[in-house]
Amino acid sequence: MIIRRRALLASAAALAAPALIARSSLGQALRKVKLGSAFTTTTNAISLMPNLLRPEGIDAEIITFASLVQRMHAVASGTVDVGNGGLSATMQVATKGFPMSVLANGCDGGWMLLARPGITSFQQLRGKKIGVQNGSIALVSLNWKLRHEGIADQVELLFLDNQDQPVPLARGDVDAICCFEPYATFAELSGFGRKLWVPYDTSMGKTNLGFVASAAFIQKEPDLVRTLVHAHVKATERMHADPSIAVETTVKQFNLDRAIAEASTKNLFFNADSGQAFQDGLKALASMMLADKMLDREPDWAEFINTRFI
Repeated sequence: MIIRRRALLASAAALAAPALIARSSLGQALRKVKLGSAFTTTTNAISLMPNLLRPEGIDAEIITFASLVQRMHAVASGTVDVGNGGLSATMQVATKGFPMSVLANGCDGGWMLLARPGITSFQQLRGKKIGVQNGSIALVSLNWKLRHEGIADQVELLFLDNQDQPVPLARGDVDAICCFEPYATFAELSGFGRKLWVPYDTSMGKTNLGFVASAAFIQKEPDLVRTLVHAHVKATERMHADPSIAVETTVKQFNLDRAIAEASTKNLFFNADSGQAFQDGLKALASMMLADKMLDREPDWAEFINTRFI
């Protein structure tokens, strides 16, 4: 499912002040750009970008995808120009003949594992079913934990998109879910499950989201890419500096109770720092995916990590 939305959230609009005279006011048509996003709160910063880009002469349309691999294929094919990408899916696409580049960090963390009440340890998951999104960082971390606990071959993984995980947990169709915000906190505060593991103790840490584009788009439109990256960094820094923006965005985008939105955003770490720590996390992620046979090879790091526009 893909949802298109041009209107920026009201709270974000009030906070995004133009830095330059809009080119449209000088008689020039706005350049249309498509931004790929997802049904998770880790991508909240992208909601600020349209108002940040309009003064630069850019009409940005946000296109939201349920499937993270579908989103990255859309970036690779040019269906959307840039996007907030789950880094595991980005690596998978990049190593399958569709060169991709991570332009900046986006948001760290944002997922957790919850189990039905009464399950208090991983050992109690033997013979049980766990819901997780296929190809996601959640799956990478979950596979690591299951191997660490010695039960990787004793559980059944059911591949569900994040928004489809809380209800099966509530019904008892699955015994645990490893999913992203706000669905994890929604399930927890609704009493469907209890937090069993916050999965940031692997070698990749909180590595999760990047601002990504295809190598072909970067080569063709370097000036536009620079403008988009700068807007992404500014939006991410605003989310980091003022958590209330993420709360308001979550309430309006997901129609959630404010208490759930506030609790959910505490598991989000908006971060545009794309230096050595971020890059080390990417390489650790690749190693974990190779161990899971989710990758056939590492990406071309010189092409895959492209932070020159920051």
